[in-house]
Amino acid sequence: MSSTLYGLPDDVVIYKFTFLSVPDILRLRLTCQRFNALTRLPIVWENAFELDILANNYPFDTDDLDIEHRTCQAYGLASRWLADSPLTPKIETIFIGSPVYGINFIPGRQHKFVLTVSVVGKRQRLLTIWDTTRQQKCSEWSSKDDVITRTAINVDAESEAGVAVSLDRQQKIVLLHLDDNGILHEIHTIDINLYAVTLTGDILALSDMRNEFKTLIFNWKTGARSYLEFDGDTDPGSCHHVVFTPSTILVGHTTYINLFKMPPILDGRTLTPIATHFFGLTEGSSVPIPAPNNPLSILIRPDDPGDDDSYSLELYSLSSFPPILTSKTPDRFINFVLGRRSTAICVRDSDDYCHKTLIAAVFPGPLNATSEVRVREILCPLSNNWTPLDYDEDLGRIAFMSAKSGLS
Repeated sequence: MSSTLYGLPDDVVIYKFTFLSVPDILRLRLTCQRFNALTRLPIVWENAFELDILANNYPFDTDDLDIEHRTCQAYGLASRWLADSPLTPKIETIFIGSPVYGINFIPGRQHKFVLTVSVVGKRQRLLTIWDTTRQQKCSEWSSKDDVITRTAINVDAESEAGVAVSLDRQQKIVLLHLDDNGILHEIHTIDINLYAVTLTGDILALSDMRNEFKTLIFNWKTGARSYLEFDGDTDPGSCHHVVFTPSTILVGHTTYINLFKMPPILDGRTLTPIATHFFGLTEGSSVPIPAPNNPLSILIRPDDPGDDDSYSLELYSLSSFPPILTSKTPDRFINFVLGRRSTAICVRDSDDYCHKTLIAAVFPGPLNATSEVRVREILCPLSNNWTPLDYDEDLGRIAFMSAKSGLS
């Protein structure tokens, strides 16, 4: 094939490349100097990215400006999901420290920072920033003998406030800035007896433990605000999710989800939902920010003691109301995180507390062309008494805590 291509003009060869897979383009690069030069042109990889990645709705690193690297990484990740071979992750970083009950990947900044929340003493909580590339601790921030009720990581990597920390005893929210060296700086304090659920740009979504029927949408820089409120016959339980889309706001509680129209401005008004759904009591849920041209989805674990399948997971599409049940896992899971393109990382339950199994559940979608959920065990060489706490689907990364307080 390479000899046939060699006699064609450059523009025709570049067009012919659009019919090749990413591995074929890389193999062709090795055949001669001319193809080595042509396969390094940005137009070749822009075409490959559009035809092989975007057209198939595969996950990719939106922050990677190197089009060839972005395309090859996305193609390799999708190929691993689509193959039937065992999933054996590469252990990039292991940190040993205090017992951790919260961990989050930090968006942006070359994806090198991870935040953990740990317990120090009876009440004090400690936020720690770790650099996964240098495998070292960057900074710490202490709650000073107060309990952190919630932390919210800003989904906008360019915003000034990177982390919102809700403090119980002091009844305030502290906003922290994360600099490029991984150092946390206090930049603002909000005296309010609410807890932060979501931080997007300068907008905070805050909930009230005393009145979970009401959610405050608040611009911390301008003070502008609006309220989201609904009436329900049953206690909604804690507010776990507030997800912003260009046109709507989804508010997820333990028992309810509510969809509100996105207000054009925050003018102090109280908005009521345009749609409401009652799930009943749930033991857990996960709602990712949807990828472009993908609907909102929610993965829940119903809490029904009388149901033998109460540990199974149910995936609902929120493209319409009431939500549509699209898939259900055949297994028992106790912890899970849903990605934006219908993959999830879960912990399979076991009668032996010290022997849980890390599982990838691939729901029907761009990475599973079948109508059934594909459940694949992740072969992890670490201790098997751990819990995954965050999942980055675009890069194929998992952060979890082991029984010995090691973070990977």
